[in-house]
Amino acid sequence: MSLELYYKLLNSTIGKKLKEILNGLVPGLIPEPVPVRVPVQERNRR
Repeated sequence: MSLELYYKLLNSTIGKKLKEILNGLVPGLIPEPVPVRVPVQERNRR
């Protein structure tokens, strides 16, 4: 299973319910994604 397909499944309605059930049985089994800040380089304006 590709990682893209895995995340599409988890982000669907069925995947969210499945994640709630599995995390209820085993806490922390499927962690929530954490947003990551990516630095953006500013271009020199002339």
